Amino acid sequence: MKLRILSPVLISAVLFSVGCKKQDHEDVETSNEVNFREMKVAEGFDYSTTSLQNLNVHVELLGKIPYQGAEFDVYLDNPDSYLDQPAELSKLRNIRSIRLNEKGEYSTELRVPGDINKIYLLSKSIGIPEYFELAKSAQGFELVYSPSQSVKKTASTGFQFGTNAVQASLTGSQTLATRSWSNVGFPDYLTDPVYVNPSFLQRFKAALPKGVPVPESSGYLNSAIPRDIVLDLKAGQTANVSITFMFANSSNKNTLGYYWYPSNNKPATPSAIPAGNRGYIFPSTSRTATTNYSGLVAGNTVELVGPNADGSFPPNTSIGFYLIANSFTPTAVGTPGTINTTRTTYYSNYNLNTAGSTGYMAGKKERMVTLYDEATNKIVWSIEDGTDGDYSDIAFFASWNPNEAVPVDEYPKLPTVPRTDSDYVFYPAKNLKGTLLFEDCWPRLADFDMNDMVVNHNYTGLIDQTEANKISEVNFTFDLASISAQQNNGFAVMIPNATPGQVAIVTNLNFDGDNVNSNQATTYSVETGHTNDVVIKVFDGATSVLGGNNVNNTGTGSTTRPVETFSFTVKFNPAIPLADFNKISPFLIARGNRNVEIHLSNRRPSVKANKALFGTEDDNSSVAASRYYLSNTRNSAGNITWAIDVPEKIPYPKSGQSMTAAYPNFVSWATSGATTNLGWYTNGAGNRLMDKLVNPPN
Repeated sequence: MKLRILSPVLISAVLFSVGCKKQDHEDVETSNEVNFREMKVAEGFDYSTTSLQNLNVHVELLGKIPYQGAEFDVYLDNPDSYLDQPAELSKLRNIRSIRLNEKGEYSTELRVPGDINKIYLLSKSIGIPEYFELAKSAQGFELVYSPSQSVKKTASTGFQFGTNAVQASLTGSQTLATRSWSNVGFPDYLTDPVYVNPSFLQRFKAALPKGVPVPESSGYLNSAIPRDIVLDLKAGQTANVSITFMFANSSNKNTLGYYWYPSNNKPATPSAIPAGNRGYIFPSTSRTATTNYSGLVAGNTVELVGPNADGSFPPNTSIGFYLIANSFTPTAVGTPGTINTTRTTYYSNYNLNTAGSTGYMAGKKERMVTLYDEATNKIVWSIEDGTDGDYSDIAFFASWNPNEAVPVDEYPKLPTVPRTDSDYVFYPAKNLKGTLLFEDCWPRLADFDMNDMVVNHNYTGLIDQTEANKISEVNFTFDLASISAQQNNGFAVMIPNATPGQVAIVTNLNFDGDNVNSNQATTYSVETGHTNDVVIKVFDGATSVLGGNNVNNTGTGSTTRPVETFSFTVKFNPAIPLADFNKISPFLIARGNRNVEIHLSNRRPSVKANKALFGTEDDNSSVAASRYYLSNTRNSAGNITWAIDVPEKIPYPKSGQSMTAAYPNFVSWATSGATTNLGWYTNGAGNRLMDKLVNPPN
């Protein structure tokens, strides 16, 4: 019998094969699936499930005033249905917060899933629409918002206020009898706008933030604070008063009106207000997201019509306000919408109101808060039309002439509040973890079930206070979810282009100051030996961590257990560019050998990686060509990967089931160069074959 002598290369290959052997598994690949080795993937395709897109924002207030300091959260999901449901809103994919500069602008880079064609900018500021929907173009995403006002809108038929006797005495152009509005309630009697300064809006927001009940300790609900305008005029003097719209956070189509009365004869009941002493200001106030929105924007102004012949107000006169709740009904274009005056009405004089019966407003009669802004000499009214008690549903302010006509000393002052909050960038999104799937046999192809190590991950970057596109801190959270390999693989993360000297500290606390590590004694440090990157080793051996080599998967010897969480924060000084945050590179350390790194395709390795392995076995990496961790054509059609990053938490293949079997649309996505089936991993029809997948543990 002739003996066959194995070459050293073949011996090495055999030993390598033994090292990569999986646990025995019960499920086998079916014959009708596409074999991953036969996939014809274009050269250079890097299997990225996300793309980098530009975001350019320019926002102005009425009068082309740049909205400096306006704040937005960037969402991948439409927030329209959850504007008043913070718990549900928090479940949507929020990837970024931004703050506009002195020009009302912001430009940045967003990392978004490849199947995203729209994003949503949810405003955290007042005086502008609550959110904007932006469609992706060849240039990325862009918002240019600049409201305009025509003093006279398309007129519709007149609407009678008050009594004929009062109307007959009015000779000015803005009489109550001639005032009308559109079918959706936009007034045709606006006067020149009163332009609103961004800092005014920010001071108000700081005093009465949306969704936060006004505490008794604030003093704003003190019944001694005036809620009406009490004119302080000398004999023969008159006053003109205008009301300017600020914002509406309510979906109700409320009607805002006013009334006047002799200061020494305050009405004790609503019926004591003469019909001729009432008028409407804004027929419909509602949030911008409401169907048949009236079109009001911050700065739209109405001059009140008083009892004098010229529409002014005489001495010994006070002006109160009322809101008819959800009273406006839109009509057909060309016909003014109607107002149902039988609806519940709230007055600035709380004694005219019925106490609330539910929520925060149970037992409370006060429906309006008044505040004085010293910087602009304006009194602001802010109204609660519901039950949450934030008194931030509708807001307006008053202007008057002469200046001394309205004493302001008794009104609480708007605070001057410095910037205290922070902006963040999230990957894949706030309160969402992505999925990293690894094959550990590099530089040799194996079975492509991509479950040798499964890690769920989230990165949160703190935007530097002084430079908009710099990151001063990054919090990393990794959950080791599953392993299905006989090798005790390690795991690390690299921040490319950052130097170890930039790291001020590495702590196991998150941004809230909490230690969420499964083992709270775990500590982290910058790995030595690097000069142009920062590398943090997360753990040395997955098998040691999880207590087995087939955990949270199927097959012989499989076990289940909770995920192991690793979390730490890296603080940089100076801050790192956002572009480097978007290139953060997690990697597997194969077989306990520190110089064997497996990165995502076309992510360069650290200096500790053994580059002599490039171009061996099935690998086609080339430093010169900046091509990394993609296969050659030795055992496949080429360009097969060893690692995939998915921007959400997904089921992973059972042991022995390739990605091409478990995710049928993966093949068309990869072979098309990510031009079709961009959401191949999502829970859409036909994307997942659950009998070949394992749901991730909590």
